[in-house]
Formats: sequence, structure tokens, C-alpha cells
Amino acid sequence: MAIIRLMREEDTDAVRQVDALAFGAWWRQLGGEPTELPQRTRTNVLALREKDPEGCFVAEEDDRVVGLIFSRTWGGVGWFGTFAVLPKYQGRGVGKRLIGASLEYLRRDKDRMIGLETMPESPYNLGLYLRRGFQVRLSTLLLGKTLESSAGGDVDLPRWSSAGAGTRKRWLDDLRKATGRIYPRLDYAKEITSTAQHGLGETLMLTDGGRAVGISTVWLVSSREGWGEELAGIQILALHPAHTNEETFRVLLDATEALARAHGKQKLTLPVNGRHAWALERLLEWGYRVERAMVRLVLEGTDVGPSADGCVNLSRWAG
Repeated sequence: MAIIRLMREEDTDAVRQVDALAFGAWWRQLGGEPTELPQRTRTNVLALREKDPEGCFVAEEDDRVVGLIFSRTWGGVGWFGTFAVLPKYQGRGVGKRLIGASLEYLRRDKDRMIGLETMPESPYNLGLYLRRGFQVRLSTLLLGKTLESSAGGDVDLPRWSSAGAGTRKRWLDDLRKATGRIYPRLDYAKEITSTAQHGLGETLMLTDGGRAVGISTVWLVSSREGWGEELAGIQILALHPAHTNEETFRVLLDATEALARAHGKQKLTLPVNGRHAWALERLLEWGYRVERAMVRLVLEGTDVGPSADGCVNLSRWAG
């Protein structure tokens, strides 16, 4: 009988191994080649755990880690992922108990919307989540665009890495107000600070009168060993609804593309949930193309149901 316990720093290598083995079949199907899924970097796993250390768990049997789950909280929004169980241990209730541990943590905030995103080609996982009370919402699309080396030069926006402590604090306060207009108490602060702390990339700020009204947090290093070095990935791109228009969206996106090119990246990827229909339409007009899709689910009773808006809030509920 596996035991469920909090993930510890010394579990890092075991977590990397379980993740690669559990998702290996999906990876081979996705690529159409018999290649092994590269392990996550140690930095990636450590950064994921440090964001919500009380919500990250492993399943252990006979002194071996056989399953894992990461929880993530963004203020009034919470979700879990990555979630994995070794194939040999699937179908034995290990996954259900890991999900239960994560949900107990996420429910500590009684007003939090709780969700997840999963691969649509995994009917077993979809059934598992639906039986746990999750309901299907709009898909999150993963978009990509090839970056032309002949494109325009750098777009001058303030960078998190160049700001002092006082400015950073003021920016975070501004951004909480901005994202709180998208969804109550939505807070991306830990994504910004973790990206800087672990050297994963950069956060660009869009400001108006000295106030931060938009952000783009982009990773410039791969999350997996020896894979994807030519890619840059937007983790968060959001705009204050009162400052959302084609000009501000384009400025923030152009600056992110320029930053990626300056670091030698050939492609930029980003997520957008179908709820944000206006943003999705603009991205398709500007040359981004759909590459993959994830199914978004929300725990029954923690949101008001499917809806659409004109907000720019690019993020995904997956690790």
C-alpha cells in the first residue's frame, strides 16, 4: 500500500524519473518516433515545488517514489499538475489518493476556483477527473510562431531583472489590482519571482504613468534536459482589462518576441484559453498557429460555469 506524503527536496531525482516514465508513451505517440522523453531539469522540479511546498506530494511504496502531484495557487485560482503515477502502479487507487491530497490543500481557500488541464487523448484521465466532480470548460490551445531573424529590433519595456526592490514591490501591487479585474484575487506574483530566482527567463512590464498594467513572463531555458533549446515560452501574459486593446497587446507581444530573438530563440510558444476569444483571434491574425490543445476542467461549484470574455490572460493550468 503506497503512502502519500509531502514532496521533499531529496525526492527531486526520483520525481524526474517517474515523470519521464509515466509520460513516455504519450511522448512517443506525440513525436511519432521511439525516443525517450527527456527528464525535467532539477531546476524545473525544484522551482515547481517551491511555489507551493505544502501542496506537492509523492506516493511512496517500498521506499520508492511511484507517483507525484504538484499543486499551484494563484490567489483566487488553484490547480494541480503535473500529476503522474508509474504505469505499474496505475489502477490501484494511487492517483485518486494523490488527487485527494492536492484538493485538500487547494480547498484551504474556500473561495478559490479549482481546476486542471489534461491531454484530450487521455480518456482514462478525463474519466478519472469527471468522476471526481470536475466539469469540462473551454480548451486551452498551445500556439507557436517562428521568429524571423530579420524582424524589428528590441522593443524597450521595463524588465523585472533591472528594477530595484521598491519598484518590484510596487509593480506586484499594481499587477494584483490588474489581474484581480480579470478574475477575483488572481495573482501571478510567484510566477514572476520564481522565474527570476531560478534564472528561467525574464518578465517584461507594460506601464502607464509608472503603474504596471501588463506583464509578459517568458522562459528562455528548457524545462527538460537537452530538449527545446531553440524555444522560448510565454508562461504568463496578461493585461489590465481597462488597458486592453490591440496596441497594448501588440506592444507587449512584440517586446517578448524581440527578447526571445535576442537570446537566439527560433520560436515562441504561448497558451491561450478559449474563454479569452478576443485574444485568441488577435494571435491567429498575427501569425500564431495552433499546435496542441489541452482540456480545461473546473471542480463543480468553484466557478460560475463556461463563459467568454475579451480579456488578455494567457496562461495554462499545467506544469
